[in-house]
Amino acid sequence: MAQGNDWQVERGVGLLRRVFPLLRVLARDGTGRDRAGNRRLTYAQYAGLVLVGLFNPVLTSGRSLVAASGLKTVRRLTGGGRVSLGSFSEASSVFEPRRLEGIAAQLRTKWHQQRGRRLPRGKLGDVPDTLVERLIAIDGTVFTALPKLAADSDRLRQWRLHVALDVTDRTVHSARLSEEPSSPGDSEPTQAAAMIREHPTPGLYLLDRGYRSVRLLNSVHEAGGDYITRLNRNDGRVVNNDSMNLNKPSAAAREIGIVADEWIEFGGSRKASSNHPIRRITVIPPADRPSAARQGRPRTDQTGRDELILATTLIDQPAERIVAMYEQRWQIELFFRFLIHTLGCRTLISAKTAGVEIQLYCAIIASLLLALATGRSLTLREHEMVCHYFSGWANEQELLQTLEKPPP
Repeated sequence: MAQGNDWQVERGVGLLRRVFPLLRVLARDGTGRDRAGNRRLTYAQYAGLVLVGLFNPVLTSGRSLVAASGLKTVRRLTGGGRVSLGSFSEASSVFEPRRLEGIAAQLRTKWHQQRGRRLPRGKLGDVPDTLVERLIAIDGTVFTALPKLAADSDRLRQWRLHVALDVTDRTVHSARLSEEPSSPGDSEPTQAAAMIREHPTPGLYLLDRGYRSVRLLNSVHEAGGDYITRLNRNDGRVVNNDSMNLNKPSAAAREIGIVADEWIEFGGSRKASSNHPIRRITVIPPADRPSAARQGRPRTDQTGRDELILATTLIDQPAERIVAMYEQRWQIELFFRFLIHTLGCRTLISAKTAGVEIQLYCAIIASLLLALATGRSLTLREHEMVCHYFSGWANEQELLQTLEKPPP
């Protein structure tokens, strides 16, 4: 964090007030059937209570949020009165979760204006800025609603959150939620294709193995985008491409473990095969040792050494640059860790799909609020200090001292 007052850390109420004027646009949502005007819990208040819970680790359930809704400060902050448990439980089936996307987009715009365009160089070395600016990591993670009764332990409800993360500023570009196990229409490649269509400009997408679909890769190419995706060892067939020759791996490439750079055709049939040149790069980390226990796995070579196999449309970049760019996919894993372990989303306040989706959208909004208030993403210890400060256990000086220390 910058020294001095470059970034001002606001009080809890002041921080949350940034978003409440934006939430007011939701005030009339879900009131179409309420012709008598009896509804007291508005969408703005419901989302506000969820946000309050994300900044207070004590509030870990819907019941605790309902109990806190009667507190004077919470009432003033959320703009409503005390909420009944029945109204709170029903709300998740009345309100439209994706209405929160617009609020997250407005906060993201403010974050861009405050932060400016700073590219994460790190290990990217000499990768051109024109490529770094296009990096979008796409992945998903599973959330589970714990059963209320031990007898229901075999009926766990699970959802997968799919996220497209802008690597340059570590903010969510788009997100979608699907139930697990997924239906064919909600598969990982289908959800990724939907998020890619929402992107205003063709990106350079970093994908994990779960998204290695011929149709998805073809659609990215047809839309003018590029990708770097991970494959299994047996994916693709080596082909000759006389019109485009690949250079042998350079000394720098061999140093990081690149052992092959070749053209492949991906897909199992003429109807579903790649319609564009695909380059496959195989990496075996030099420090990795053969292991008989890992032999035969789809992600290892014949001796049991771990393999990183990448497929890409980038035909004019050195192999080592492509590997360096793919390593940035780890940013989305860090975001999921922040969402689950730092903001506490491993505990769900609803067992309904819409309620889970609202909670996760609010968590994305909370991550943007913290970035706006502090100028960067926070570690778990720093977020704990923010919660201590909001609860009155830490003063402003102690909070600033914590945030001014460089992350470990």
